[in-house]
Amino acid sequence: MTTRWTDRADVAVVGLGMTGGPVLERLLDGSRAGRIAVLDRGEIWDPAAVSHPGEAELAGGSPLSVPAREDCVLFTDGTAPRPLAKWWSARRAGGGALLWYGQLSRFKPSDLRMGSLAGDLPDTELRDWPLEFGELAAGYRRIEERLRPYGSSYGHPYARYTALEGPNYRDRGVPSHFERTVIDRLQADGLQPYVGRSCLGGRAWDLHPVSPLTGRLPERPDLPLLHRPNWYARLYRRLHQDPRVRLTGGVYVVRVLVEHGTVRGVEFVERDRNGRPRVRRLRAGTVVLACGAVETVRILLTSGLPNANGLLGKRFTCTLERVAYLLTGEPRSAAAADRLAGLHATVAVKDFYDLGGDPVLRKGGKFALYDGLVAETPARHVRNLRLRGRALADFLAAEREHYVVKASFKGESIPSGGKYLTLSGRRNSYGAPVPLLHYRPHPVDLALQQRVPALVERLGTALGARHTLLHPAPAGPDLVSAHHHGGAVFGADPADSVLDPDCQCREARGLFVADSASMPTSGATNSSLTAMANADRVGAKLAAAL
Repeated sequence: MTTRWTDRADVAVVGLGMTGGPVLERLLDGSRAGRIAVLDRGEIWDPAAVSHPGEAELAGGSPLSVPAREDCVLFTDGTAPRPLAKWWSARRAGGGALLWYGQLSRFKPSDLRMGSLAGDLPDTELRDWPLEFGELAAGYRRIEERLRPYGSSYGHPYARYTALEGPNYRDRGVPSHFERTVIDRLQADGLQPYVGRSCLGGRAWDLHPVSPLTGRLPERPDLPLLHRPNWYARLYRRLHQDPRVRLTGGVYVVRVLVEHGTVRGVEFVERDRNGRPRVRRLRAGTVVLACGAVETVRILLTSGLPNANGLLGKRFTCTLERVAYLLTGEPRSAAAADRLAGLHATVAVKDFYDLGGDPVLRKGGKFALYDGLVAETPARHVRNLRLRGRALADFLAAEREHYVVKASFKGESIPSGGKYLTLSGRRNSYGAPVPLLHYRPHPVDLALQQRVPALVERLGTALGARHTLLHPAPAGPDLVSAHHHGGAVFGADPADSVLDPDCQCREARGLFVADSASMPTSGATNSSLTAMANADRVGAKLAAAL
């Protein structure tokens, strides 16, 4: 049967987000890139008309660029499937995603060797990454040079800090009162905290800097991070201006079209002016999926690939997460600069990264400590506190006078047979099957969660906490954090991976995966920077091949 093509390009990139960006930059830098088609679920905004979306809009003041009914994922932990609440649904920033949001922590070399570290651990699907840490480090450096994340070497000599987080950051110089308080007290307890490097802090500061006090642009132009150059904004304008590039937003990619083991293009759905869906087929000899692990795996599952080794959709993990709020007795600083710094003041504690002892708990996690009052929007903050009535009113009144430390624990989640993605029988508004996430924690996940209360207690004692709110160990849909990995893992052995070491699909030559779907393990830290670093590596190899 002859396919009716409605358009053509040399390369199709699906996803204009944090991993699509590095790939596209590499393609634009390559003189032989040819015609590039970029497809995204979200709206494509005109940089000439609006520089950045506003903070209130990103925080939920306007509709999602991808309506929730069209962004549905089902979840089951062995019970009846139910919708998964996706707080990471697309908002208007760039294409369809909130881009490069939050901390920029590097993985450690041991994160790439979880299979070797764990040994013969029952009921796991742990594998080492098919690359050396130095290859990833090259991508880290390149991404860091462009994002220029902020941090502070307070509490560490410069050399120690750069060894932890890399040299390509902009030192804010004077730490905030919050940072000094937390770091001094934790150091006195024998821990080694430091200011984590951040691009956007706890909120969308880098996209549209606003005052946490008024919600408006600060009047003083010399406050931290104001009018800061933004790599993505520059790249976005470059994409608009390059005649080789065609940006198409508001489209739903259904599948990749493959013939005789070679990619031929993509099929997507767009709506006409009356809202009716129309099927389009873009012919392209190279297709790059960079739309996030869930969406990428959903597209691959829908594409009818042979899946000879049965691994497509398997080894899907999310960073294990647990949260606590510590109300301290430390009075808040009245200085506006200190309060503004709360938007990007993240203190990292990696002393718990390796918990030692039992081999199955050898890989631990790390804490990120925020000023809870200003690091979250008011509605989200109240929701996350999980208090009601008088207890909530008393807590909110107390934190206006004293610091509340939000302690967010990130831990390693073990890939196992109970964690995978399939397609459900339910259809979305495009007539496509809705992905179904099967997620049962591994015993090691549960054992690690049992360690968290003691770690929170130590932090609380060191910080002089007067009141501690520790969330229960996540269960059900709460098991799933915003850090998604796997489902189409890369590896050196064809029998044990979906992608080759260059992240090209083994069953469809010319089809590449540039997002976290390729990651064999999650790493016990935020994975955004690592996903971008690997996307840069994939983009460089692709540009060289083209």
